[in-house]
Amino acid sequence: MIGVRSRTAVVLVGALVVQVAIVPHLAVGGHVVDVMLLMAVVSGLIAGPDRGLVVGFLAGLGTDLIVGTPFGLWTLVGCLMGFSVGTVYGRFVEGGRIIRMFTVMLAMATGTALFVVVGRLLGQEFLGEVDLIPILLTVSVGGVILAPLAIRALAWSLGLERLPWEPSR
Repeated sequence: MIGVRSRTAVVLVGALVVQVAIVPHLAVGGHVVDVMLLMAVVSGLIAGPDRGLVVGFLAGLGTDLIVGTPFGLWTLVGCLMGFSVGTVYGRFVEGGRIIRMFTVMLAMATGTALFVVVGRLLGQEFLGEVDLIPILLTVSVGGVILAPLAIRALAWSLGLERLPWEPSR
């Protein structure tokens, strides 16, 4: 039987492959959805702040391995977003699908903006030249569209028998 760690590794590696091999072909105006940030956000959403932090760390680490920004920047963003969503969403778990999707949208935009701000503070000059609004829209809307798939994949990988908003059996 495959354990939680192995399943989570498989899902995150699969998400990284999708990010690198498929998502660039689905660019809207040259902007793409950040699948790895979505994994961090969704992990906090379905599994709470502790697991959100761990999955966010791993998802960010995966992203750091493939991008040319300072190593650890995406890891930091992934940790913060996974933990933050897990902490905040736990208070609104009864809010329904609209609150869930709004949470994903807001967290994706916040994580992307955080990446740009911290990157600028670390001297990444090219981040000052990006048109942030279209990027935030693409990342946010794309995250909401892909969230149901990410939720199911991560729920399976983390061994969750039910999602926080589902009634107990």
